[in-house]
Amino acid sequence: MNAIAERRNFARFQLGFEMKVVSQEREGEEFEEKTTLEDISGEGALFQTQDPSRSFSGKSLTVSIHLPGTDEVKASMRGKARVVRIEPCSNAASSGEYV
Repeated sequence: MNAIAERRNFARFQLGFEMKVVSQEREGEEFEEKTTLEDISGEGALFQTQDPSRSFSGKSLTVSIHLPGTDEVKASMRGKARVVRIEPCSNAASSGEYV
């Protein structure tokens, strides 16, 4: 078990759900980005952004997570979140993206 896993209070679960992230820009305009919710735990969620310059630690977000289903049911969860950490993506296939 690695050091990060040993410090976690909750298990992380891989998801791959589509999500939308909405935030207020410093100028007061709203910014919306569609991305993928990669994993989630009892303490946070991991997703990538194409433009990390729009985020900072403590920034408030509104997130909508689109749950998988059928054509008849289009379910989603919506909630408030706060940016805790921004770091370069460690996945070589996702170069240029930040989480």
